[in-house]
Amino acid sequence: MTFLYDIVNLEFIVIVSFVAVSAYLRLEPLKVVLLLMHIIVIFLLNDVMFTPSYFGDQWGYLNATRIIRNSFTTLSFQEITGFNMVIHDNKITGFNNEVGLSGLIFALLPIPFINSFQSLCMINYIFFLLLFVFIKKKLRSDNSVDYFFLLFPSLLLYSSLALRETLILVIMFFSVYFVVIKEQKVLGLIIGFPLLILKFQNYFMILLSVMFYIILKRRNKVINIAFVLAILMGMFYPEKVPIIGPYYSKIETIRLALLAENMIKVTGKFYDWEAAKSMIEPLGSGISLVYLVAKNFLYMLFKPFPWECRNVFQIVQSVENIGIVILIIMFNSKKIMSHRVKQKILFLNLMLFVSISVYGLVVFNFGTAVRYKFPFIMIYILFYLLLLSYDKLIKNKNLYSLSLP
Repeated sequence: MTFLYDIVNLEFIVIVSFVAVSAYLRLEPLKVVLLLMHIIVIFLLNDVMFTPSYFGDQWGYLNATRIIRNSFTTLSFQEITGFNMVIHDNKITGFNNEVGLSGLIFALLPIPFINSFQSLCMINYIFFLLLFVFIKKKLRSDNSVDYFFLLFPSLLLYSSLALRETLILVIMFFSVYFVVIKEQKVLGLIIGFPLLILKFQNYFMILLSVMFYIILKRRNKVINIAFVLAILMGMFYPEKVPIIGPYYSKIETIRLALLAENMIKVTGKFYDWEAAKSMIEPLGSGISLVYLVAKNFLYMLFKPFPWECRNVFQIVQSVENIGIVILIIMFNSKKIMSHRVKQKILFLNLMLFVSISVYGLVVFNFGTAVRYKFPFIMIYILFYLLLLSYDKLIKNKNLYSLSLP
């Protein structure tokens, strides 16, 4: 019976949307085939390539969405929009966590039936499709952007699972769009507010990147010197810095907790914090902290290395990581003509450095590493490709400025 419900969802929502978008954008045959491939993959993952328990948190999002959808007739508007959901004994008391808010958003989407993982996967496909339409029509994307979007393995995977990753990507995309392209930083940060529940650390990384960007963009020698001194103070005396100090010891605690959790997953054995301490380099300060950040930044980009792979997913992830690093090097070796484009690229590089550095210090599990950096990598490459195409247009028209979309 569940399969029949999925067929209804597929035929009346997903296929109709797929055909409408293909016709509206007048897509070439290959792009149509790639969009269709994303639909097919939905039915090739859960219960075919792996059991749903491989991505076990899918159960939470499915249960939350089903409970919320089934409760629309009994909940008041105030309860539905309360954003402080807690599910206990199949009852709703609010929406204050990532599972609850994701379930609320999924439940509001016009998919007739929510009865399986594939139901949520189809909702994620709709998000994926709408984002593609926006990039094509609003940002005037070229083939490099289109094919990256349609072929990027991590996007294919996470948009075909019953997880919140696609939703996080969409919110982050529009937040960064208004910060970078529209240069409306406050609006961009406001649009990113749902991340405070869905993935709060991602929001703070964007916020921190915006702060660094504003400082460095001004090109004021006094401000830049003060900024460098503040960074040095933070590296050599982190406990004494007003903003960093209170959280510095907590970062070390989080690192130890995540390492212990990862070792349980890998070995099946419990590791207490004392055992974890012997397996991790302490944050430290000064040169040792700089070295640790640099080393973990590079490792986070490549994690897992080819020789660390233990299954097909990790092999694909490793190959993807190598391709990403090659693209980053190629992008940053290109000569940029437009000063405005250079400034926007500065923000992208700051965001990449902040996100990968922070996650590099606290994430130890290979799957978690790929999952956490996915939206940042996706957004970085998408916007970098767009900015390169805009800069190329400027060069071809011998312009020094261009009104960006």
